[in-house]
Amino acid sequence: MTLERGNAFTPVASATMIWPWGTAVAAGAVTGVGSFLLNTSLSAGLTTGIFFFALVGGAVALLGSKGDRRARRYAGTYPWRFASAPALLGGGGVAVVTYAMAIITSGALISGLFDAFFAGLSTAAVLWVILGIIAMVAGNRSS
Repeated sequence: MTLERGNAFTPVASATMIWPWGTAVAAGAVTGVGSFLLNTSLSAGLTTGIFFFALVGGAVALLGSKGDRRARRYAGTYPWRFASAPALLGGGGVAVVTYAMAIITSGALISGLFDAFFAGLSTAAVLWVILGIIAMVAGNRSS
């Protein structure tokens, strides 16, 4: 698959081609465990870990020296499209954990669904803005 000259290249492919899996998993695990130990809440630990997995993974993918140069060029050309993949990953993960914990703790099927939707949407929005700005500033730096 060629990534040049306007061929179909999705943000998900761009994000996964340069995604630093080891760094992202380590950041998510460390922050998730730290949040769990500070809050003694499983949902807080899981959602914090998911948020930082997506944030650190997306940021290191843009700022790191490893990865595919064509994917980095795509991220620099289309920063908001690139930022949408980690944002959807983080927001979706937070929404699933929030909904599962609402069902487990209080049995709230409908209100838990609305809470999960808004928690996931707000998380995705924050990740999208942060990673979009990083991609705008540093996306074309090394391509």
